[in-house]
Amino acid sequence: MELCNVLKYDRSLYPGKAVFFYKTAENDFVPLEAEINRIRGQKAGFTEAFTPQFKSKNLAPQDLAHCNPLIIEECYVPPNVEHIYCRFSLRAQANSLKPSGCSEPAVFSLLQELATTFKACGGFKELATRYCKNLLLGSWLWRNQNTGNTQIDVRTSSGNSYQISNTRQLAWDSHWPADTQRVLDELSQELHQALTEPTEFWHADITAKIETAFCQEIYPSQVFGEKATQGEASKQFAKVKCVDGRYAVSFNSVKVGAALQLIDDWWEDGSKRLRIHEYGADKELGIARRSPESELSFYSLFVNAELYLAELKEFLPKSEPSISPNIYYLFAVLIKGGMFQKKAEAKSKS
Repeated sequence: MELCNVLKYDRSLYPGKAVFFYKTAENDFVPLEAEINRIRGQKAGFTEAFTPQFKSKNLAPQDLAHCNPLIIEECYVPPNVEHIYCRFSLRAQANSLKPSGCSEPAVFSLLQELATTFKACGGFKELATRYCKNLLLGSWLWRNQNTGNTQIDVRTSSGNSYQISNTRQLAWDSHWPADTQRVLDELSQELHQALTEPTEFWHADITAKIETAFCQEIYPSQVFGEKATQGEASKQFAKVKCVDGRYAVSFNSVKVGAALQLIDDWWEDGSKRLRIHEYGADKELGIARRSPESELSFYSLFVNAELYLAELKEFLPKSEPSISPNIYYLFAVLIKGGMFQKKAEAKSKS
């Protein structure tokens, strides 16, 4: 298969903003607000004292002892509050079953048949389970996972409620107790249905109840904007304006979605899970785990769609087909969505 000049997929997972709040005896939703602090930062960076050639700068002894005044936003649990809540919604649609735009009818038919066969082989069940694992483990809380016991509650549009009483007792690769495994299986089945049935409208409401220490720090999303003007905080948090005019700190939807997509351990080493990315971006090391040279990039695998279709058709009669990790990865990227076409060739002048 060749990439088309127009080829795109709408994403299948739609997380909302995750909002932080706490409860009191009088109110079950009190926005968790940021505070602006002015601090005296230290001059401790490498460039303060050294040139790029690692030669010391000509500085007076007191130059490195001066403070560096900063204005930043910070967020802490209010005194006498024992639990912080974080809540978001998630919608799912079956958009990976076919392209949302394709300039070649033959390619459109091939990709639609590939998705239909992958569905018949039960491939979407594995992907749904992985997304739900991240949901129930609270991976979307990011640095806020490093705290006390955390309870996860999920209410779905199907009228069902699921609960994980303490995420700290679970891990991605650990053996889950029977009750939590049942929660994972049942929630995954709902998400699987939403990812494979175009007429299904499914959404879930997810809330984490986080046990906190006295006045501990909370880490919402940070806003990356233009350089702060005079008197403004150089570090600012994402916020949601509430009906009473106050602003609750939050995670933006992209950060929540990134956590749910931490499922790629199908790359060559597979020593850790990566966020789904066409070139396997490893943010910790700043390298691509699926570089073009590795022939494991999304595009290198995507052009083999005919071969993967033939492979899936061989598995179809089997009760438990063994699906290639490359195929799982391909459909995880399609669920993420994006523009996958090659650049249109310039028209030659006659």
